[in-house]
Amino acid sequence: MPAGAAGEKCGFADFLLEIGTEELPAGACRAAAEQAPGLVESSFNRHQIQVEKSQIRTWISPRRMAFFISSVPLQPEAREIVKRGPRAVIAFDAEGKPTKAGEGFARANGVPAGELEIREYQGQKFVFAVKKSATEKNTKELIESDICLEIISGFAFEKTMGWTQSKLRFSRPIRWIVLKLDDEDLVPGGELYPGSGLNALFGNATKGHRFLGRREISLKNTADYKPVLAENFVIVDQEERRQIILDGLASEAAKAGAVFSDPGGRLEEVVYLVENPSVHAGSFAAAHLRLPDKVLITAMQSHQRYFPLTGKDGSLKPGFLFIMNGDPACAAGITAGNERVLEGRIEDAEFSFDKDLATGIEAMAAGLGDVVFHQRLGTLADKSRRLWSLAEAFSDLVDICGPDRKTAATAARLAKADLVSAMVQEFAELQGYMGSVYASLEGYPEDVCQAVREQYLPAGAGGELPASVAGAALAVCDKVDNITGAFSVDELPSGSRDPYGLRRAAAGLAETTIRFGFDFDLSALLSASHRLFIDQKADVNEKGDVIDAAFDFICERLQRRLTEEDIPVEVAEAARASGTRSVLALNQLARTLDKFRRKPAFDDFHTAYFRCAKLAAKAGENFAEAPADPDLFETGEERQLFEVINDLSPRIETLATDRRYGEAFELAASVRPAVDRFFDRVLVMVGDRRLRNNRLALVAGAAQMLRQLGDPMLAAAAP
Repeated sequence: MPAGAAGEKCGFADFLLEIGTEELPAGACRAAAEQAPGLVESSFNRHQIQVEKSQIRTWISPRRMAFFISSVPLQPEAREIVKRGPRAVIAFDAEGKPTKAGEGFARANGVPAGELEIREYQGQKFVFAVKKSATEKNTKELIESDICLEIISGFAFEKTMGWTQSKLRFSRPIRWIVLKLDDEDLVPGGELYPGSGLNALFGNATKGHRFLGRREISLKNTADYKPVLAENFVIVDQEERRQIILDGLASEAAKAGAVFSDPGGRLEEVVYLVENPSVHAGSFAAAHLRLPDKVLITAMQSHQRYFPLTGKDGSLKPGFLFIMNGDPACAAGITAGNERVLEGRIEDAEFSFDKDLATGIEAMAAGLGDVVFHQRLGTLADKSRRLWSLAEAFSDLVDICGPDRKTAATAARLAKADLVSAMVQEFAELQGYMGSVYASLEGYPEDVCQAVREQYLPAGAGGELPASVAGAALAVCDKVDNITGAFSVDELPSGSRDPYGLRRAAAGLAETTIRFGFDFDLSALLSASHRLFIDQKADVNEKGDVIDAAFDFICERLQRRLTEEDIPVEVAEAARASGTRSVLALNQLARTLDKFRRKPAFDDFHTAYFRCAKLAAKAGENFAEAPADPDLFETGEERQLFEVINDLSPRIETLATDRRYGEAFELAASVRPAVDRFFDRVLVMVGDRRLRNNRLALVAGAAQMLRQLGDPMLAAAAP
């Protein structure tokens, strides 16, 4: 039955859009899978075609993106057009009959006066003319004219490419498009992306597996899509592919009497690299097990995306599993090829490892001066010296003493040594780890080796954090050096570009600081870092605004962390307004403020601050710098507010210093009665300049006292 006929009978049809492409990168597949439900839903709903995310299925594989919606209405909902008229008391008389004003408004908007609706607007009742306006196009026509293009062009990929003379850009070239409502093929009426040739790609033909399936497969109906592709060796649903892979990995590992592991998280990548997954086992020479486990695992996972096997005791076995996309009948030859590739990589690793052992970590550290860290920031030796000095400064700031302080200093001296090792040049992701291995082999204590190993943690969002105090201190100092250095030479992240991973570094710095309870003035550590570059005579911007910019950058990453945990951005910004320079304090303040704003006492805190801050700001001068003079008070309310401020201010400051923010907020809220009495009975903006300025200084002092806990006006704007 044609879709039109189906629409006449039930008013709904199933929608399918398949965008066929050249092989997509795994990252683009993941991005599409994340963005598609919201993109597809908003595209339809924007045109009054009501669909919900629960109706939408997104299927992504290396050669296609498919979007399926069940039961799409074939006719958009009518749009409600609402126009506001006069107030209800003007449009209707006391008996409820339309007045001339009401009739005139109704006539002008094409509705009967009796159908005018009374609604509330800004606290008053008005009449509204409400009409339903049906769209001129049905769902089929809207898909062809607008929705299809909106979906295709709506994806935001990290990298895109163009392959035509038009403005069309996508992650990879588009080679075919299937667009259907039930069994009806849709083709856009106008040209999509003029000059792209996109319209010529529309049809009812999809493609099977590149090597195993048919090149052209006609789809009679949207319901045929998944089963027809499965017959042609394409498992289009990524979740089905993931389960097939997991089941295969578990089965093959069990055959070898082992368990598989995926320390590098390669499964999420492999899912989007295959359309017809099958799992197979390979092996390597047991003699290679003399290498550190992480070296072998990196050789298996970094480029080849193999899955290591371990025995029940956790020891690495000389075997691996891999995922194949081709014909399982050819598995023997593919397995032999994978084994040859891995054997070569492991032999390279062995050569590098033996070479590094002959060199030794002390010689590596001595050779850091021969390697440029950054053209304007010096060598790796300069970096190492800065890191040692920063570790000492950080230990002073957070009171690290005894063995942890000594460990951090020793680890700082060795931290960058492995960057000149042959192994790290072969496997860059092993930096830090190889330094810890070489330090251990040369007899350094385990706590020093652990700190060296932990210096780059966390490696990404949600990644493993350092476990030792010395390792955490080294990680914080390394990130501060990187951020300060980049800001000092004006090489900041821009848009999606962040070549030095500064956003990741700032987020990791905040996470580590909070995890270990490091309560310190971040600006002081940034200033110490900046001074080290200047003393080194590096070619850097020596102005102090570098520190403020770097501090704000790190706080923005903390703010993002808070918003990801459902703390509104307005609350995070309100906490930042307190002026605290401690990341730990800022995190705790924002969380406490978010809880406090839901309490009745928050209204007292907010009102007191609002009345004082608004008047002081309107005066246009900073009166808080000079405290009010009690000799100029003329009323008891002035003196009472002055005494309350003098009583509360040091107590609030002490509570804030002790991070007892809940108690501080409750105490701050108690100032409201004195503030209300002052404003109810005292005229601030009097003609006498001395009295006026003294009263302004009084309210500015009250606002300043409260602002120690942030800006409640910003927090009040939070949803």
